[in-house]
Amino acid sequence: MAPQGRGKTSTIWRVDEILQSYGAKVVKELFVDKKDFCREYLFRSHTIGILSLGDPGSSQPDYLQALAADNCDIIVCASRFKGATCDEVSNIMGNTYERYWISPLYEYDRMHPLVTEMHELNAKFIIKAILFAYI
Repeated sequence: MAPQGRGKTSTIWRVDEILQSYGAKVVKELFVDKKDFCREYLFRSHTIGILSLGDPGSSQPDYLQALAADNCDIIVCASRFKGATCDEVSNIMGNTYERYWISPLYEYDRMHPLVTEMHELNAKFIIKAILFAYI
């Protein structure tokens, strides 16, 4: 969870890279473009869905529903701090999934030299949460 333009998508792309480096296999690509993606992975006999969309008015609800319909064990997605995207995540996930809201480290100055390291730390924390949850 973070305000617009504070690294949610960058962090989730890094989660994708780390997860694949740990041996996760992409089993389904719902969409990929230059900025965002939605994929399902098989990792140690568990299905993990990752969605980088998190802006209000995006197709996030449709892709979250698709990941849930595919019975992903874990779903990682971007969201704002409050408002429509938080509400949509809560409504779609319902009682089926436990939700962990992670507030990332970020810097308002996107050119700050620590921004890349902050994305890396956020991504590693998400990977640890995945490993702790099921593996």
